[in-house]
Amino acid sequence: MVRSFLSFHVAAPLEEVRAWAQGQTQGAGVFLVPDPPWVSLYHEALEAQEDPQAIRAFLEELSHLGRALAFLVLAEEELLFLLAEKGEIKAQLAQGAELGPRLQAPADLKPLLEKAASMPPLSAVQALATHFGLHPDHAALGFLDLLEAEEEGGLPEEVVYLE
Repeated sequence: MVRSFLSFHVAAPLEEVRAWAQGQTQGAGVFLVPDPPWVSLYHEALEAQEDPQAIRAFLEELSHLGRALAFLVLAEEELLFLLAEKGEIKAQLAQGAELGPRLQAPADLKPLLEKAASMPPLSAVQALATHFGLHPDHAALGFLDLLEAEEEGGLPEEVVYLE
């Protein structure tokens, strides 16, 4: 099965993220997964839309809570990685027919993103997540993955679902 997924991550306390996210769900489901200092968000509507502009806008807003990351992988072949701080995109890597190519990064992150650009998208996601101290498995999940795990009764207790 070919997978697509979208994950957001912010370095902020779970309660702050929960309070913020409750105003952002717009009737769609959102899973929150704490992994201190990160909280991962999996947004049903944004994952379904696969709209890079909407993902950017959501990440920019999220980054007012703390440093924020987004990973979008389409059909295991395309990658969009974004890093935002204080409401502004600071770094991005896009590759694939629909999403890329694009690489923008401050000097300290440029070698990391250049290396990630040479990797398959899933490997790049895991390498970038590891660099930022985020659990690589959390970066490589999407809303549908968590929904499936919930239906099978396999979600940890600390996972929060908002709608």
